[in-house]
Amino acid sequence: MTVKQIVLGVKNKQGELSRIIGHLYDNDVRVCAFGVGTDKDKATLRFIASDPEAAISVLTGLGYKAKTKNVIAAQVPDHPGGLNTILKVLDSANINILHIYPSLETQDSALILEVDKTKGAIRALRDNWINLYDDKIYSL
Repeated sequence: MTVKQIVLGVKNKQGELSRIIGHLYDNDVRVCAFGVGTDKDKATLRFIASDPEAAISVLTGLGYKAKTKNVIAAQVPDHPGGLNTILKVLDSANINILHIYPSLETQDSALILEVDKTKGAIRALRDNWINLYDDKIYSL
């Protein structure tokens, strides 16, 4: 049970992020979750789009080389320490989190998790009663 994350390298300059997101919205592609990492003059965008194929098409049309990666969308348990519940489950299963960022449009708190062992992470999270989202996250 995974969702498609789009990964895109861009220049780290003023207005670039707004320009990219604006083009996606102009083409009826919503951004459901979003994370950015920067390193001086470069940035890496990781996001979940309402229509991954359309997002790739828009980005390609803008001249970007975007790729997709299967990641996990997990609901954070609604209690104090809910975030740590997920972190401890993954740690106990010897799963390393490569990237983590929140979902913007789910009713309940959700995290997008890129991990080193996706199948093992899914199994560990399910075994510990953590709800996972599938492609329904694109239409929430």
